[in-house]
Amino acid sequence: MTVMLAQQPPAATSGRAARAGALFAALVLLAALGTGVIVGQLASGSTPVLAVLVPVLLLPVLLWQRPDLGVLILLGAVVTIEQFDYEVGPRSGTVTAKIPFFHSVAPGSGITLAELFLALLVIFWIMQSVRAGAPLLPRSPLSRSIFALAGLAVLYLLVGAGRNGDVTMALWEIRPFVYLAVTYVLASSLLTTTRAIRAMLWIFVVGSGVKAVYAVTIWWAVRSLQPRPEAVVAHEESFFFGLFIFLTLALWIFGQRGRLRTVATVLFPVVLSADMCNSRRTAWAILMIGGVVLAVVAYVRLPSRRRVLRRLAVVTALISSVYFPVYWHHDGTLAQPARAVRSVIAPDARDEQSNQYRFVENANLALSIQMHKSTGSGFGIPIVYAIPMVDLRSQNSSIAYIPHNTVLWVWMRMGVLGEVLFWLVIAQAIIAACRLSRAPDRESALFGALVTCAVIAYVILGNQDLGLFWFRIALCVGILLGAVEGRLRSLREKRLDVGGPETRARTVLVPSTAAGVQS
Repeated sequence: MTVMLAQQPPAATSGRAARAGALFAALVLLAALGTGVIVGQLASGSTPVLAVLVPVLLLPVLLWQRPDLGVLILLGAVVTIEQFDYEVGPRSGTVTAKIPFFHSVAPGSGITLAELFLALLVIFWIMQSVRAGAPLLPRSPLSRSIFALAGLAVLYLLVGAGRNGDVTMALWEIRPFVYLAVTYVLASSLLTTTRAIRAMLWIFVVGSGVKAVYAVTIWWAVRSLQPRPEAVVAHEESFFFGLFIFLTLALWIFGQRGRLRTVATVLFPVVLSADMCNSRRTAWAILMIGGVVLAVVAYVRLPSRRRVLRRLAVVTALISSVYFPVYWHHDGTLAQPARAVRSVIAPDARDEQSNQYRFVENANLALSIQMHKSTGSGFGIPIVYAIPMVDLRSQNSSIAYIPHNTVLWVWMRMGVLGEVLFWLVIAQAIIAACRLSRAPDRESALFGALVTCAVIAYVILGNQDLGLFWFRIALCVGILLGAVEGRLRSLREKRLDVGGPETRARTVLVPSTAAGVQS
């Protein structure tokens, strides 16, 4: 006798798994935030180096037993903790922005708490992998592209140093590429099950939901200020709020019922409102383009849902035909999506000034690229602003090294080879995520669709708003791509067809002694 491997689990088992995933994600977020708050208090005291003792004392036992939990805690910290502290008018930003997770643990050390945590996690993971005889590095077109990009970044660190560049600044510049590679390797080895994917989805829902509540609360407190602050939370939240919205839509489109969808749906209006309150034009580019990508992936993957998707497209078009004419000439919170489109077609004075700044900045980047004949300047070399432009270094000293358009920044720093490798990473990431969207189980398929949208958002944010430099974004994308790699490998080991050169379309049967696929 034989049974199909794709047999669905009983409803009771599915319900218990959902509850376990929710509890698991809640514990992960509490651990991330609790550790961060304690560390923040120590770091602000007279002996900030004591902050290092918290992860050193508390984490070894946990990470030795559950290194996968360490990756999830890192993801929870990435979703909830800002890279920089900031202020909104006369008041401070969110409480989580004061947690120095991405700051140096001691003045002048150049080592962040995030790196200490990551290093500890890597050490324990290597020890356990060697003991188990498991391979350390994944082997796939995506892994080779990511490793090549990270290796080239290290090489151009040396090039910049040889050209008398600022080594300290260069080390900050290459961090995102190293973070991307390290978290990709960890996640590809440790996050391979549907349980891990479910925990990641809960982290995105709860973490972004909490940040959205913060954003709306801050907006309410400063809404009457003149001029009203443009942003109320960090710029990177455009990426995380976008992922939340894509995830909520995907849960409905892919028919994933349960508490995760209920909680995400309840928080959806809050997150959408927070995105409006934050007044970032990039947020709406992410949502509009990413929404189309999600619809295309779902249309291909779910033939049974195509009628629903077509109706949804018609409803969206009808709402847009009313919304955009009504709010086209407004600048309030509700008008932010219309303003984002108008800023491209018919920008007002403020948007025109911003557009002009970025145009001149991109022109200077192009001249810098030509200056080195597309071979790359190396990291740590100040950008040559041959064309005069507004000087923002008094507001952000790093702008002398890291421009808004970080896609061109990659080309400027690592030459045409670095740019080609970057786009190769993007192409291979989309291929891998789309392949996972063909997985037999809907949860893995949903995750593949979500990561496809995340990669598109990564490129948009990198093109418009320093997205390739933000540490939080690099860590998050690395974990997401690693989880895709790990899940694909797990499915191949179970001999389930997910497409691609590694597998051939076939129906797989197993002896009836197997009760089903254990994720």
